Amino acid sequence: MDLIQESGQPRYGRFKEIPTAISLSRYVYQSPFGKIEKGWRRKLKYKKFKFCSIQHEHYSIGLAIADIAWVGHGFVYIYDHATQQVMEWNAIQPLARKTHVDEQPQFNQSYFYKSPFEIEMQHANGVRYVRVTKYGEIKLSARIFCAGTEPLSLCSPNGINGWTYTQKKTTLAVEGYFINKQNQLIEFNDKTFAALDDTCGFLRPETAWFWLSCNFWDAHGQRIGINLASGVNESFGNENCLWVNGRLYPLSDVLFERVQENRWRIRSLDEKLQLEVETGWRRYENINLRMVGSQFSQWQAKVTGQIRLVQDEVIQLNGEYALLEQHYAKW
Repeated sequence: MDLIQESGQPRYGRFKEIPTAISLSRYVYQSPFGKIEKGWRRKLKYKKFKFCSIQHEHYSIGLAIADIAWVGHGFVYIYDHATQQVMEWNAIQPLARKTHVDEQPQFNQSYFYKSPFEIEMQHANGVRYVRVTKYGEIKLSARIFCAGTEPLSLCSPNGINGWTYTQKKTTLAVEGYFINKQNQLIEFNDKTFAALDDTCGFLRPETAWFWLSCNFWDAHGQRIGINLASGVNESFGNENCLWVNGRLYPLSDVLFERVQENRWRIRSLDEKLQLEVETGWRRYENINLRMVGSQFSQWQAKVTGQIRLVQDEVIQLNGEYALLEQHYAKW
Protein backbone atom coordinates (compact mmCIF):
# COMPACT_ATOMS: atom_id res chain seq x y z
CA MET A 1 0.00 0.00 0.00
CA ASP A 2 1.29 3.42 -1.01
CA LEU A 3 0.26 6.24 1.33
CA ILE A 4 -0.38 8.53 -1.66
CA GLN A 5 -3.19 7.35 -3.90
CA GLU A 6 -3.39 7.58 -7.70
CA SER A 7 -5.76 10.53 -7.15
CA GLY A 8 -2.84 12.53 -5.75
CA GLN A 9 -4.24 12.54 -2.21
CA PRO A 10 -3.17 10.50 0.83
CA ARG A 11 -5.10 7.67 2.43
CA TYR A 12 -6.47 8.65 5.83
CA GLY A 13 -7.01 6.71 9.03
CA ARG A 14 -5.20 4.16 11.17
CA PHE A 15 -3.53 1.37 9.23
CA LYS A 16 -3.04 -2.21 10.40
CA GLU A 17 0.04 -2.45 8.20
CA ILE A 18 2.77 0.13 7.66
CA PRO A 19 2.59 1.64 4.14
CA THR A 20 5.19 0.26 1.77
CA ALA A 21 5.94 3.72 0.34
CA ILE A 22 5.15 7.41 0.45
CA SER A 23 5.25 8.52 -3.21
CA LEU A 24 5.41 12.23 -2.52
CA SER A 25 5.78 13.04 -6.24
CA ARG A 26 2.15 11.95 -6.68
CA TYR A 27 0.79 14.32 -4.05
CA VAL A 28 -1.06 17.33 -5.42
CA TYR A 29 -0.53 20.22 -3.00
CA GLN A 30 -2.81 23.23 -3.24
CA SER A 31 -2.72 26.60 -1.54
CA PRO A 32 -5.74 27.56 0.61
CA PHE A 33 -7.01 29.42 -2.47
CA GLY A 34 -6.88 26.41 -4.75
CA LYS A 35 -3.63 27.08 -6.61
CA ILE A 36 -1.46 24.01 -7.20
CA GLU A 37 1.93 24.68 -5.62
CA LYS A 38 5.16 23.22 -7.02
CA GLY A 39 8.91 23.64 -6.66
CA TRP A 40 10.36 25.54 -3.74
CA ARG A 41 6.97 26.77 -2.47
CA ARG A 42 5.85 23.17 -2.05
CA LYS A 43 9.19 22.07 -0.61
CA LEU A 44 9.13 24.73 2.12
CA LYS A 45 5.76 23.42 3.34
CA TYR A 46 6.92 19.82 3.75
CA LYS A 47 8.23 18.83 7.21
CA LYS A 48 9.73 15.54 8.37
CA PHE A 49 11.51 14.31 11.47
CA LYS A 50 12.65 11.20 13.31
CA PHE A 51 12.94 10.90 17.07
CA CYS A 52 14.34 7.99 19.05
CA SER A 53 14.28 7.56 22.82
CA ILE A 54 16.12 4.85 24.74
CA GLN A 55 15.25 4.07 28.34
CA HIS A 56 18.07 2.36 30.21
CA GLU A 57 17.69 1.41 33.88
CA HIS A 58 19.68 4.48 34.95
CA TYR A 59 19.80 6.70 31.85
CA SER A 60 17.34 8.31 29.46
CA ILE A 61 18.56 9.07 25.94
CA GLY A 62 16.87 11.19 23.29
CA LEU A 63 18.01 12.01 19.76
CA ALA A 64 16.37 13.51 16.71
CA ILE A 65 16.91 14.54 13.11
CA ALA A 66 14.49 17.08 11.64
CA ASP A 67 14.18 18.64 8.19
CA ILE A 68 11.74 21.54 8.38
CA ALA A 69 12.91 22.99 5.04
CA TRP A 70 14.04 26.34 6.44
CA VAL A 71 16.56 24.57 8.64
CA GLY A 72 17.87 21.14 9.50
CA HIS A 73 18.08 20.31 13.18
CA GLY A 74 19.76 17.55 15.16
CA PHE A 75 20.09 16.92 18.88
CA VAL A 76 21.28 14.27 21.31
CA TYR A 77 21.11 14.10 25.08
CA ILE A 78 22.01 11.49 27.69
CA TYR A 79 20.49 12.06 31.14
CA ASP A 80 21.82 10.25 34.22
CA HIS A 81 18.98 9.78 36.72
CA ALA A 82 21.35 8.88 39.57
CA THR A 83 23.49 12.04 39.37
CA GLN A 84 21.04 14.28 37.44
CA GLN A 85 23.90 15.12 35.10
CA VAL A 86 23.26 15.51 31.40
CA MET A 87 25.34 15.42 28.23
CA GLU A 88 23.62 17.47 25.54
CA TRP A 89 24.41 18.63 22.02
CA ASN A 90 22.26 20.27 19.38
CA ALA A 91 22.78 22.25 16.19
CA ILE A 92 20.97 23.64 13.18
CA GLN A 93 21.89 23.82 9.51
CA PRO A 94 20.45 26.68 7.42
CA LEU A 95 18.20 25.45 4.60
CA ALA A 96 18.70 21.89 5.89
CA ARG A 97 22.24 21.54 4.53
CA LYS A 98 23.92 18.24 5.49
CA THR A 99 20.53 17.05 6.69
CA HIS A 100 18.66 14.16 5.13
CA VAL A 101 15.45 12.68 6.54
CA ASP A 102 14.21 9.72 4.54
CA GLU A 103 10.46 9.40 5.15
CA GLN A 104 9.95 6.00 3.49
CA PRO A 105 8.31 3.82 6.16
CA GLN A 106 10.08 0.47 5.85
CA PHE A 107 13.54 1.11 4.38
CA ASN A 108 15.24 4.43 4.98
CA GLN A 109 18.51 6.19 5.75
CA SER A 110 18.77 9.57 7.48
CA TYR A 111 21.62 11.71 8.78
CA PHE A 112 22.55 15.07 10.25
CA TYR A 113 26.14 16.37 10.10
CA LYS A 114 27.64 19.38 11.81
CA SER A 115 31.16 19.23 13.16
CA PRO A 116 32.12 17.64 15.42
CA PHE A 117 28.97 15.46 15.56
CA GLU A 118 27.25 13.09 13.16
CA ILE A 119 23.86 11.48 13.81
CA GLU A 120 22.83 8.59 11.60
CA MET A 121 19.64 6.49 11.51
CA GLN A 122 19.03 3.58 9.16
CA HIS A 123 16.07 1.22 8.97
CA ALA A 124 15.95 -2.10 7.15
CA ASN A 125 14.29 -5.49 7.69
CA GLY A 126 12.60 -4.40 10.89
CA VAL A 127 15.76 -3.09 12.58
CA ARG A 128 16.60 0.55 13.32
CA TYR A 129 20.34 1.28 13.45
CA VAL A 130 21.33 4.44 15.32
CA ARG A 131 24.82 5.86 15.62
CA VAL A 132 26.24 9.08 17.05
CA THR A 133 29.88 10.01 16.53
CA LYS A 134 32.04 12.89 17.71
CA TYR A 135 35.25 13.60 15.77
CA GLY A 136 34.72 10.17 14.22
CA GLU A 137 34.60 8.33 17.56
CA ILE A 138 31.42 6.40 18.30
CA LYS A 139 29.55 7.82 21.29
CA LEU A 140 26.37 5.76 20.85
CA SER A 141 25.62 2.67 18.81
CA ALA A 142 22.23 0.96 18.98
CA ARG A 143 20.34 -1.75 17.14
CA ILE A 144 16.61 -1.46 17.84
CA PHE A 145 14.41 -4.46 17.01
CA CYS A 146 10.85 -3.71 15.89
CA ALA A 147 9.51 -7.26 15.61
CA GLY A 148 6.87 -8.35 18.10
CA THR A 149 5.28 -4.92 18.51
CA GLU A 150 2.27 -3.70 16.55
CA PRO A 151 2.86 -0.31 14.91
CA LEU A 152 0.86 2.85 15.35
CA SER A 153 0.49 3.98 11.73
CA LEU A 154 -1.79 6.96 11.17
CA CYS A 155 -2.46 9.60 8.54
CA SER A 156 -4.79 12.49 9.31
CA PRO A 157 -5.81 15.67 7.47
CA ASN A 158 -4.89 19.03 8.95
CA GLY A 159 -5.78 22.58 8.07
CA ILE A 160 -7.46 23.26 4.74
CA ASN A 161 -5.12 21.22 2.58
CA GLY A 162 -2.43 19.45 4.65
CA TRP A 163 -1.86 16.04 6.15
CA THR A 164 0.39 14.34 8.68
CA TYR A 165 1.64 10.77 8.64
CA THR A 166 3.04 9.42 11.90
CA GLN A 167 4.48 6.02 12.72
CA LYS A 168 5.32 5.05 16.30
CA LYS A 169 6.48 1.99 18.25
CA THR A 170 7.43 1.49 21.89
CA THR A 171 8.92 -1.19 24.19
CA LEU A 172 11.45 -2.25 21.55
CA ALA A 173 14.49 -4.35 22.44
CA VAL A 174 17.89 -2.69 22.13
CA GLU A 175 21.45 -3.91 21.71
CA GLY A 176 24.57 -1.76 21.76
CA TYR A 177 26.24 0.80 24.01
CA PHE A 178 26.91 4.47 24.73
CA ILE A 179 29.63 6.54 26.41
CA ASN A 180 28.55 8.44 29.52
CA LYS A 181 29.84 11.73 30.94
CA GLN A 182 32.56 9.92 32.91
CA ASN A 183 33.75 8.40 29.60
CA GLN A 184 32.54 4.95 30.69
CA LEU A 185 31.10 2.48 28.21
CA ILE A 186 27.56 1.51 29.25
CA GLU A 187 25.91 -1.43 27.50
CA PHE A 188 22.19 -1.76 26.86
CA ASN A 189 20.64 -4.87 28.42
CA ASP A 190 17.42 -6.89 28.38
CA LYS A 191 15.70 -4.27 30.56
CA THR A 192 16.39 -1.47 28.07
CA PHE A 193 13.55 -0.20 25.90
CA ALA A 194 13.44 2.06 22.86
CA ALA A 195 10.63 4.06 21.27
CA LEU A 196 10.57 5.39 17.71
CA ASP A 197 8.63 8.32 16.25
CA ASP A 198 8.74 9.00 12.49
CA THR A 199 6.55 11.86 11.25
CA CYS A 200 6.19 13.70 7.96
CA GLY A 201 3.69 15.78 6.06
CA PHE A 202 2.32 19.20 5.26
CA LEU A 203 1.71 20.31 8.83
CA ARG A 204 -0.16 23.43 9.86
CA PRO A 205 2.09 26.51 9.42
CA GLU A 206 1.45 27.36 13.06
CA THR A 207 0.93 24.41 15.35
CA ALA A 208 1.34 23.25 18.93
CA TRP A 209 1.09 19.95 20.73
CA PHE A 210 1.55 18.07 23.99
CA TRP A 211 3.03 14.59 23.94
CA LEU A 212 3.95 11.86 26.42
CA SER A 213 5.91 8.67 25.79
CA CYS A 214 6.56 5.98 28.39
CA ASN A 215 8.09 2.46 28.37
CA PHE A 216 8.42 0.17 31.39
CA TRP A 217 8.12 -3.32 32.84
CA ASP A 218 5.13 -3.56 35.16
CA ALA A 219 4.81 -5.58 38.39
CA HIS A 220 3.50 -8.57 36.42
CA GLY A 221 6.49 -8.67 34.08
CA GLN A 222 4.60 -7.18 31.16
CA ARG A 223 6.24 -4.68 28.82
CA ILE A 224 4.08 -1.56 28.78
CA GLY A 225 4.28 1.30 26.30
CA ILE A 226 2.22 4.49 26.20
CA ASN A 227 1.90 7.19 23.55
CA LEU A 228 -0.37 10.18 24.25
CA ALA A 229 -0.79 13.40 22.29
CA SER A 230 -3.04 16.43 22.21
CA GLY A 231 -3.20 19.19 19.61
CA VAL A 232 -1.99 17.13 16.64
CA ASN A 233 -3.32 14.17 14.61
CA GLU A 234 -6.84 14.54 15.99
CA SER A 235 -8.92 15.32 12.90
CA PHE A 236 -9.63 11.67 11.97
CA GLY A 237 -8.92 9.50 14.98
CA ASN A 238 -5.99 10.12 17.30
CA GLU A 239 -2.56 8.69 18.07
CA ASN A 240 -3.27 7.75 21.70
CA CYS A 241 -2.50 4.13 22.43
CA LEU A 242 -1.25 1.61 24.96
CA TRP A 243 0.97 -1.36 24.19
CA VAL A 244 0.87 -4.47 26.39
CA ASN A 245 3.52 -7.02 25.40
CA GLY A 246 3.54 -5.53 21.91
CA ARG A 247 -0.22 -5.55 21.38
CA LEU A 248 -1.72 -2.13 20.63
CA TYR A 249 -4.85 -0.87 22.41
CA PRO A 250 -6.41 2.40 21.14
CA LEU A 251 -7.15 5.02 23.79
CA SER A 252 -9.65 7.88 23.92
CA ASP A 253 -8.81 11.57 23.47
CA VAL A 254 -6.74 13.03 26.30
CA LEU A 255 -6.27 16.39 27.99
CA PHE A 256 -2.92 17.65 29.32
CA GLU A 257 -3.26 20.05 32.27
CA ARG A 258 -0.41 21.78 34.07
CA VAL A 259 -1.47 22.02 37.71
CA GLN A 260 1.82 23.25 39.23
CA GLU A 261 5.25 24.26 37.96
CA ASN A 262 6.50 20.66 37.91
CA ARG A 263 3.24 18.71 38.01
CA TRP A 264 0.83 17.80 35.25
CA ARG A 265 -2.39 15.83 35.02
CA ILE A 266 -3.44 13.79 31.98
CA ARG A 267 -6.95 12.37 31.74
CA SER A 268 -8.94 10.78 28.96
CA LEU A 269 -12.36 11.72 27.69
CA ASP A 270 -13.79 8.32 28.71
CA GLU A 271 -12.13 8.64 32.16
CA LYS A 272 -10.34 5.31 31.79
CA LEU A 273 -6.92 7.00 31.89
CA GLN A 274 -5.87 9.05 34.92
CA LEU A 275 -2.19 10.01 35.19
CA GLU A 276 -0.12 12.35 37.35
CA VAL A 277 3.19 13.52 35.89
CA GLU A 278 6.12 14.98 37.83
CA THR A 279 8.71 16.72 35.67
CA GLY A 280 12.43 17.22 36.21
CA TRP A 281 15.27 18.20 33.85
CA ARG A 282 14.10 19.90 30.67
CA ARG A 283 15.59 20.10 27.21
CA TYR A 284 14.56 23.60 26.14
CA GLU A 285 14.88 25.85 23.12
CA ASN A 286 13.29 29.18 22.30
CA ILE A 287 13.78 30.50 18.76
CA ASN A 288 11.83 33.47 17.39
CA LEU A 289 12.81 34.60 13.90
CA ARG A 290 9.42 36.25 13.18
CA MET A 291 8.70 34.25 10.02
CA VAL A 292 9.65 30.99 11.71
CA GLY A 293 10.09 30.01 15.33
CA SER A 294 9.98 27.23 17.88
CA GLN A 295 9.48 26.93 21.59
CA PHE A 296 10.28 23.39 22.63
CA SER A 297 10.27 21.76 26.06
CA GLN A 298 10.96 18.06 26.62
CA TRP A 299 11.05 17.07 30.27
CA GLN A 300 12.36 14.00 32.00
CA ALA A 301 9.31 12.86 33.91
CA LYS A 302 7.88 10.27 36.29
CA VAL A 303 4.32 9.03 35.77
CA THR A 304 1.93 7.60 38.35
CA GLY A 305 -1.66 6.48 37.82
CA GLN A 306 -3.70 3.90 35.99
CA ILE A 307 -5.25 2.94 32.66
CA ARG A 308 -8.33 0.70 32.57
CA LEU A 309 -8.74 -1.62 29.60
CA VAL A 310 -12.02 -2.92 28.18
CA GLN A 311 -11.96 -6.13 30.23
CA ASP A 312 -11.49 -4.09 33.42
CA GLU A 313 -7.82 -5.01 33.46
CA VAL A 314 -5.89 -2.15 35.08
CA ILE A 315 -2.40 -1.05 34.05
CA GLN A 316 -0.74 0.56 37.05
CA LEU A 317 2.06 3.13 36.83
CA ASN A 318 4.24 3.78 39.87
CA GLY A 319 6.69 6.59 39.16
CA GLU A 320 7.71 5.25 35.74
CA TYR A 321 10.28 7.16 33.68
CA ALA A 322 8.74 9.03 30.75
CA LEU A 323 9.14 11.98 28.39
CA LEU A 324 6.70 14.88 28.46
CA GLU A 325 6.84 17.38 25.62
CA GLN A 326 5.27 20.74 24.85
CA HIS A 327 6.05 22.23 21.44
CA TYR A 328 4.94 25.36 19.63
CA ALA A 329 6.14 25.74 16.05
CA LYS A 330 5.73 28.43 13.42
CA TRP A 331 7.12 27.06 10.18
